[in-house]
Amino acid sequence: MYSKVIRNITLLSKFKVVSQYANNYPACSSSLISTINTSPQLVVAARRQYSNSTPEEMIVDFDYVKKASAAKNKVIIDVREPDEIKEHGKIPNSINIPLGDVSSALSTLPDEEFEKLYGTKKPTEDAEIIFYCMIGKRSGMAQQNAISLGFQNARNYLGSWTDWARKSN
Repeated sequence: MYSKVIRNITLLSKFKVVSQYANNYPACSSSLISTINTSPQLVVAARRQYSNSTPEEMIVDFDYVKKASAAKNKVIIDVREPDEIKEHGKIPNSINIPLGDVSSALSTLPDEEFEKLYGTKKPTEDAEIIFYCMIGKRSGMAQQNAISLGFQNARNYLGSWTDWARKSN
């Protein structure tokens, strides 16, 4: 009896580690959590890898984004809603594609239409794209969507607008 309880606690502890890792790096993994019917206490966590990049390469910081905002070969996408941008501001040279539109904009929107809507050429699958939002959560979801569409150089500015506003003044 006690060994079963200890084993279940160990499995749950391991699950927490995997779950915390997945939450910290949403773009490089997605968590699938299910309960096995034979034992209600047994929880299994599985992770699916979307990219060959290490989590550190997929997350960028203020200095990286500052340099990227001046570069012509990088695309910075703000996934916040337009009213958030009006209220708080935006990173220079970034374009706004709300989170709900990211997948269709990158996959099915024709190149000409993309350029007309967003004022820049549609990124190719090998282009470096940096996503940001207010605190880094929505941008992580956008990054994960982009990677699943084949954009292997998608990055997440984890500090996002909150970090940018604090450090750029």
